[in-house]
Amino acid sequence: MFVSKWGTRGTRGTGDGELYNPGAVAVASDGSVYVSDTNNSRIQKFTSEGVFVTKFGSNGLREGEFDDAWSVAVAPDGSFYVADMDNHRIQKFSPVP
Repeated sequence: MFVSKWGTRGTRGTGDGELYNPGAVAVASDGSVYVSDTNNSRIQKFTSEGVFVTKFGSNGLREGEFDDAWSVAVAPDGSFYVADMDNHRIQKFSPVP
Protein backbone atom coordinates (compact mmCIF):
# COMPACT_ATOMS: atom_id res chain seq x y z
CA MET A 1 0.00 0.00 0.00
CA PHE A 2 1.38 3.40 -1.03
CA VAL A 3 2.26 5.63 1.95
CA SER A 4 3.83 8.89 0.72
CA LYS A 5 6.28 10.55 -1.65
CA TRP A 6 8.53 13.59 -1.70
CA GLY A 7 10.88 15.45 -3.98
CA THR A 8 10.21 17.14 -7.29
CA ARG A 9 12.35 17.80 -10.30
CA GLY A 10 11.74 21.51 -10.74
CA THR A 11 14.27 23.10 -13.09
CA ARG A 12 16.98 20.44 -13.20
CA GLY A 13 16.06 19.61 -9.60
CA THR A 14 18.55 22.04 -8.08
CA GLY A 15 16.37 23.52 -5.32
CA ASP A 16 16.12 22.31 -1.74
CA GLY A 17 14.24 19.03 -1.70
CA GLU A 18 14.27 18.75 -5.49
CA LEU A 19 15.93 15.70 -7.03
CA TYR A 20 17.56 15.06 -10.40
CA ASN A 21 18.02 11.31 -10.83
CA PRO A 22 18.05 10.13 -7.20
CA GLY A 23 20.39 7.15 -7.03
CA ALA A 24 19.97 5.65 -3.58
CA VAL A 25 18.21 6.07 -0.25
CA ALA A 26 19.64 5.25 3.18
CA VAL A 27 17.86 5.51 6.51
CA ALA A 28 19.78 6.35 9.70
CA SER A 29 18.90 4.90 13.10
CA ASP A 30 17.24 8.23 14.08
CA GLY A 31 14.91 7.95 11.05
CA SER A 32 16.69 10.56 8.94
CA VAL A 33 16.65 9.77 5.24
CA TYR A 34 19.68 10.44 3.04
CA VAL A 35 19.20 10.57 -0.73
CA SER A 36 22.00 10.56 -3.29
CA ASP A 37 20.97 13.23 -5.78
CA THR A 38 23.13 11.78 -8.53
CA ASN A 39 23.03 14.35 -11.35
CA ASN A 40 23.27 17.27 -8.91
CA SER A 41 26.38 15.72 -7.31
CA ARG A 42 25.05 16.13 -3.79
CA ILE A 43 23.42 14.36 -0.86
CA GLN A 44 20.16 15.59 0.63
CA LYS A 45 18.89 14.83 4.12
CA PHE A 46 15.17 14.59 4.93
CA THR A 47 13.11 13.73 7.98
CA SER A 48 11.28 10.40 7.91
CA GLU A 49 8.19 12.40 6.84
CA GLY A 50 10.02 13.80 3.80
CA VAL A 51 10.71 17.30 5.09
CA PHE A 52 13.95 18.73 3.67
CA VAL A 53 16.66 19.23 6.34
CA THR A 54 19.93 20.02 4.56
CA LYS A 55 22.10 19.28 1.55
CA PHE A 56 25.81 19.12 0.93
CA GLY A 57 28.26 18.47 -1.85
CA SER A 58 28.84 19.93 -5.26
CA ASN A 59 30.41 18.85 -8.50
CA GLY A 60 34.18 18.48 -8.34
CA LEU A 61 37.23 16.42 -7.49
CA ARG A 62 38.10 17.68 -3.99
CA GLU A 63 37.11 16.10 -0.69
CA GLY A 64 33.38 16.55 -0.11
CA GLU A 65 32.74 17.08 -3.80
CA PHE A 66 31.21 14.48 -6.12
CA ASP A 67 30.98 13.61 -9.76
CA ASP A 68 27.71 11.67 -9.72
CA ALA A 69 26.96 10.84 -6.07
CA TRP A 70 25.64 7.41 -6.99
CA SER A 71 24.86 5.72 -3.69
CA VAL A 72 24.79 6.39 0.05
CA ALA A 73 24.93 4.10 3.10
CA VAL A 74 24.64 4.92 6.80
CA ALA A 75 26.75 3.15 9.45
CA PRO A 76 25.43 2.29 12.94
CA ASP A 77 27.40 5.22 14.45
CA GLY A 78 25.67 7.71 12.10
CA SER A 79 28.62 8.23 9.78
CA PHE A 80 27.84 7.61 6.16
CA TYR A 81 29.51 6.63 2.92
CA VAL A 82 28.97 7.98 -0.57
CA ALA A 83 29.86 6.13 -3.76
CA ASP A 84 31.31 8.93 -5.89
CA MET A 85 30.89 7.15 -9.20
CA ASP A 86 32.73 9.21 -11.81
CA ASN A 87 35.51 10.12 -9.37
CA HIS A 88 35.99 6.35 -8.82
CA ARG A 89 36.00 6.54 -5.01
CA ILE A 90 34.06 6.15 -1.79
CA GLN A 91 33.95 9.08 0.62
CA LYS A 92 33.20 8.75 4.35
CA PHE A 93 31.50 11.55 6.32
CA SER A 94 30.73 12.17 9.97
CA PRO A 95 27.06 12.35 11.01
CA VAL A 96 25.12 15.37 9.71
CA PRO A 97 23.27 17.33 12.40
